[in-house]
Amino acid sequence: MIKHEEEMLKIIQVLSQSNLLENCIITGSWAMYFYKFIFEEFIPPIATTDFDIFLPNSKKISSNVFLTRIIDLDYVRSDDFISGKTKFYSKEGFEIEFLTLPNRTMQNVVRLQGLNVGAEALPKMLPITWNAISVDYHGFTINIPSPASFCLQKLLINNERSAAKKEKDIDAIKYMMPFIIKSHKYSDEFLKTLDNAPKKWKKEIMQNIIKNNIEIPEKNER
Repeated sequence: MIKHEEEMLKIIQVLSQSNLLENCIITGSWAMYFYKFIFEEFIPPIATTDFDIFLPNSKKISSNVFLTRIIDLDYVRSDDFISGKTKFYSKEGFEIEFLTLPNRTMQNVVRLQGLNVGAEALPKMLPITWNAISVDYHGFTINIPSPASFCLQKLLINNERSAAKKEKDIDAIKYMMPFIIKSHKYSDEFLKTLDNAPKKWKKEIMQNIIKNNIEIPEKNER
């Protein structure tokens, strides 16, 4: 069992009880946990206590019991009074954070009124929504980025990450890419999504592919 897997399941249960699970996408490193249900012999390389919950459409979020339920699990709420961002911490150091897309104000943090939390608003989270998929996990339907979109989004934001996170993300991409290349479905999706990405984003992605010597699917192999 992966370290912190039981804690992750508890959070999933709270999201389901709060009617949030169907409207969120589990992203960040924990998304990789669920790729073991897609790829044979995939071993999730997870060693993080950060749990990212992406809510692409904040307007769908209505009042619910998430705050009460997560506090019942002994999580402590922390609000950054400068940025307005909200995080939740367990005694063991598990960290929950909400992410969303920018609204018309283009602020870095969007207040999710239905949840009463501040979510970090990141425009480069958009690729996560392009090919989201679902897997069954202990009877719950979990939305995650497709493997192709996961890697493309990591490549897109790599220049903006800290040195340690840059290296970690590139290692994750290099681990996942052979599984994508072996899959006709995800090889095709990777190339089509890259081709259809905004010109500026495509350029950034290609620069990071070349700079980090990452092998990607070839068009003539589809």
